[in-house]
Amino acid sequence: MEYLKPQESIVRETKRIAIGSIICFFIMMIVYLCIHQLTYKVVLGGIIGTAYAIFNFYLLGMTIQKAAALNDPDLAQRQVRSSYSSRMAGWLLVCVLCFVLPFTEGIPCMVAMLFPRITIFVLQITGQIHD
Repeated sequence: MEYLKPQESIVRETKRIAIGSIICFFIMMIVYLCIHQLTYKVVLGGIIGTAYAIFNFYLLGMTIQKAAALNDPDLAQRQVRSSYSSRMAGWLLVCVLCFVLPFTEGIPCMVAMLFPRITIFVLQITGQIHD
């Protein structure tokens, strides 16, 4: 299997999503602290969810890069759909594990999965990215 080096735009956007997601993570931890519910389980669930959300965004970028390099549009579309299914299965697995494992909390994990979307929304409303 050949390793495909990520384009600079994928690295740059993943960094922006990572920074925004980490900021969201700290905001979530502050909220948990303010409501007196901050535990190591909450922190670990949030870290796991945030890490997977960032990784998921990176995988999306790499999938689009690979699909764009293909000459066959049908094959590219199948590859993107397959990647989506795999990434969502991974999302489900991570969330279920955070609910099942005794040393993590599932809710912070699930909330953290929204951080890339929140980051993109904030970047759009501040005019840093366009549709």
